[in-house]
Amino acid sequence: MIALVTDSTTYLTAREARDLNVKLIPLSYSVDGLSYSETFVESNGDYVNLIARSSATAHMTTSQTTLSMFMALFEELVQQGMEVLCLTISSRLSGTYSNAAIAARSVGGNIRIVDGLSTAGGSLFLLRHAALCIRQGMELQAVADELRTLRDKIGIVFSVTDMTSLRRSGRLGIVRQSVGTILNIRPILRLVQGGVVASDTARGHHDQIRKLVQSVPKDAKRLIVQSLNNERGAEDLTNLLKQTFPGVPLERRHAGPILAIHLGLDAIGVIWDCADSAEQL
Repeated sequence: MIALVTDSTTYLTAREARDLNVKLIPLSYSVDGLSYSETFVESNGDYVNLIARSSATAHMTTSQTTLSMFMALFEELVQQGMEVLCLTISSRLSGTYSNAAIAARSVGGNIRIVDGLSTAGGSLFLLRHAALCIRQGMELQAVADELRTLRDKIGIVFSVTDMTSLRRSGRLGIVRQSVGTILNIRPILRLVQGGVVASDTARGHHDQIRKLVQSVPKDAKRLIVQSLNNERGAEDLTNLLKQTFPGVPLERRHAGPILAIHLGLDAIGVIWDCADSAEQL
């Protein structure tokens, strides 16, 4: 049997993890010297107010899933006679993939680590594909290969009002810090091959929403609107996507503290999956 493992930045609920038969392994974060583990979406506590209170001081850090956590889980699963497929956040955003790969080599057994080149809803689409493939009886290597093909059909575009968190995190290249706050110009950002790049700018809220929707390919088969603490933005984005892509399944989801620290609480984004039903198996 194949055990499915992912990290907390997939932002699953506990029920989804049970339904998909997924083992969740946490990333961690620190706010004002206190450490926390990110877990299921509904179990992360009041991280919004925690981060909002501390954002001015910038005393916040995040940490990748540790090597010891992966080794302990992989050893447990291998001892139970399981094969393991582990899907991680993009290696360009976190060292989690590297630790998982080192742990797999150390533990031995039949373990495959897949760099999702994604996060949040993008990882969720891949995880659902993986669970379906496993239920259909595909072998471990075939499922891993399937995910590496499917990740090219998944995209993420997002935006923020204030780029302070992104620049502080080091996940974005050279973008002038003053642009968003002084001129009300908001960056339109993409995840490209697992890394964050600036692709466009928008002037004000309505232009921001319009350009996010324009970034979605016309052949998108499934959509996720993901947000942190920007309900107005998420609602407006959802409404325009429904008008633009009538009949395309669309979910509203929240992210969690790890992305909140790196992107800021005002981040909103849309994730799409262009795989057709045959490619989903």
